[in-house]
Amino acid sequence: MRYIDTWVRVKHPCPFCEISERFPEAEMTLWSSPLTDLFQVALPPHYSVQELMEVGKTTLDYTDVYHDAGSVLFITHQPYIEQIDSVMAIADETDCMLVPPMTFHEGWETHHLVTRSQDNVRRFVNEVAKRGQVEVLSLKSLDHLDLMNEMGVVPGHLMEGLTDKQAYALTVAYEEGLFDVPARVKMDKVAQRTGLSRSTFGEHLRKAEYEVLRNLYPFLKLRCCRSGDPFCGGEPGKEVVDKEN
Repeated sequence: MRYIDTWVRVKHPCPFCEISERFPEAEMTLWSSPLTDLFQVALPPHYSVQELMEVGKTTLDYTDVYHDAGSVLFITHQPYIEQIDSVMAIADETDCMLVPPMTFHEGWETHHLVTRSQDNVRRFVNEVAKRGQVEVLSLKSLDHLDLMNEMGVVPGHLMEGLTDKQAYALTVAYEEGLFDVPARVKMDKVAQRTGLSRSTFGEHLRKAEYEVLRNLYPFLKLRCCRSGDPFCGGEPGKEVVDKEN
């Protein structure tokens, strides 16, 4: 069976698009489910976390918000998926599947779309176009096996931003026991296996570790905030929701 794998970007009346337009250089990611949304915003140094949180109070119907020096995580229990005119609702109506997460940049939201026919893509695009702007970024036909390889066994967001060299460095380091406690091998030996110098291999490995942790951050942060600080017994970074003041 053949599938159509498509990437589209959309600009329409939406609180997340509005925030993205207000903070165009920020990296924004939305994970949505029938129960809750996780909206993570990573800010460049010249943006204000406090300003973003103030905008969030008037734009998002969130229940909790957590933050540190360069990022904010909003949590809402009135999820995006339940909005009648949402892109997710349109995808469901047109027999398309949206592969999470959604990303936002400069007022546009980007979606990864999988469906069984180009007719479904056309229906999706036509319906979204009634509510805002839509652009098809790419479209290709895949068989079932290609689709599985393209989407990956591990959720795609974990691999976001990883280069082939970084992924290989991380894999080799794990297989050789560099991450074991205690480590079974020194970095020099692992680098030697790849034919790279220790410094070059180490650079690829550090970048790979950073990308994977960056992609996992919203879920790690959510767990930490829910369970509290195991070292001090508190909940660092939690902002009390008070929208009346």
